[in-house]
Amino acid sequence: MKEFQELIKEICQEQNITCQALSQDFILKLEKNKQQKYIYAYKFPLNDQGIGLIMDDKYAFYSVLKDLNIKSVEIIPIFPGYDRDTLISYLKHHQRVILKPNNGTCGHDVFVINSTRDLFLKLDYLLNKNAPVCLSPYYDIKNEYRLIVLNGQIKVMYGKKRPIIIGDGVSTIKTLLKKFNGYYYSKESNLEKLNFDLNKVLKKGEELEISFKFNLSGGSTIFDITDKFLEEKLLRIAKKIIKKLNIQFASIDIIDVGHELLVLEANSGVMMDNYRHIHERGHAISKKIYQEAIISLFK
Repeated sequence: MKEFQELIKEICQEQNITCQALSQDFILKLEKNKQQKYIYAYKFPLNDQGIGLIMDDKYAFYSVLKDLNIKSVEIIPIFPGYDRDTLISYLKHHQRVILKPNNGTCGHDVFVINSTRDLFLKLDYLLNKNAPVCLSPYYDIKNEYRLIVLNGQIKVMYGKKRPIIIGDGVSTIKTLLKKFNGYYYSKESNLEKLNFDLNKVLKKGEELEISFKFNLSGGSTIFDITDKFLEEKLLRIAKKIIKKLNIQFASIDIIDVGHELLVLEANSGVMMDNYRHIHERGHAISKKIYQEAIISLFK
């Protein structure tokens, strides 16, 4: 968040806006022409409060999209005192499921579950930290796409590629990881999280999946969307959501499960920290979007 705040302060200085950190630097107070606006973490006061809360609640967002007949990933909420038989039946039906916090971000505490024992172990662990928890079918996701919305318009869209490396018979896992995402895997602290022999050389063509997640904060990388037909489909889905919910500033994630596109989630807090470093024009694009958002606050 420190880099984000530095960027906001830079923009404010350029726009003659006073910027002050509050609440142990968790809140930024922006002031211009006797108007005060507050940025809470990555959340700008541009969305309707109710819509902002809905986007950050995975089950609530799924419920609204279902009501609007927009295809999305099914979400089942789980509260303390849950019915074990219902969850066992759900697991048996789907064979593999995803378990995660209902209001989680950045891929934290997201688990793939394929056994009853693991389901209840992970569920009790999560319920002790978060309530509620949500359950979804497991999808073999081909790609994940993010679209960033500002003032009702799509400002940028990109694909996210999960960390899978392919051996060349010469390079170590560590070297391949740095080629895949130099920004993330050049940090020793991120390499230390992995349960792999980083000095091992993969055979030519040998694949190694580092994570099933597509989070940039977990080592995934970015690719530009060049398929115009795909771009049009993504825009069509996102624009429908934006129009129906009157979204002003948010990110929308959509996944490709092979035969169709499904909305995964939305976030009212727009975080572009990793995008800024990974994409070759990430800093300029991010700064321009945040600048427009700040200017919009004082219109």
